[in-house]
Amino acid sequence: MALINIDGDPWLTELDACENLSNDIQSQLAARNRENQLSREYGVLSGTVRVRLKQLGSELDQLTRKLGLISNTLTSGEAERRQRKIEALQSKLIQLQRQFTYVEPSVARSALFETGSSNRSRGAFADDDDDDEPALIPSQSNYTVADLRSQQTRILEDQNEGLEALSQVIARQKELATRIGGEVDRHNDILDDLAQTMETTDGRINRETHQIGTITTQDSTWGYWIVIGLLFVAIVLTGIF
Repeated sequence: MALINIDGDPWLTELDACENLSNDIQSQLAARNRENQLSREYGVLSGTVRVRLKQLGSELDQLTRKLGLISNTLTSGEAERRQRKIEALQSKLIQLQRQFTYVEPSVARSALFETGSSNRSRGAFADDDDDDEPALIPSQSNYTVADLRSQQTRILEDQNEGLEALSQVIARQKELATRIGGEVDRHNDILDDLAQTMETTDGRINRETHQIGTITTQDSTWGYWIVIGLLFVAIVLTGIF
């Protein structure tokens, strides 16, 4: 369920900004996927997406810290709903990072074939020491093998960051489950104490009821004895006079 920012809550405003940022990143990834992997536009979009992914991760961390600071001013249900919204955005961040690092096999094969055909066309007239020179990407791109290796290194770093973010999400979910389990145990203890108290109270009520019945019976008997005594006195007085 979406959270409605009725009172101008700054936290909800920042949450909306994170959601808009994630949508923008998704759109830029879609635009990048329409470009050739070796083109300049692809590289520019990749750099922009990389920066925005880091920005989104930083803003989500700030949202988590701020939620911890204001959680005591919220109801437990509201705090849990906000935590779920953050976890949903963190999961989307991981998906975006995976889309960012994913390279379609057809694109990779095409780039490989273009590079291989270029090398073969030069190889018929090249010297024997050509293997020692770095192979160049086709003429329509300014990227070299070193650039691709650098990009691959950055991709691996982004994957590691994504895995670390996923690990943090799982750790927080585990901590939340542990807290919920503790609350359930405490509630069970309270229910057990309440049941024991009710049993004790029920026993006391039964004893008091029994005592009241006994007193009532005794009071009725004394009334009869008083009447008998008065009749006896009347009979004696009548015999005397």
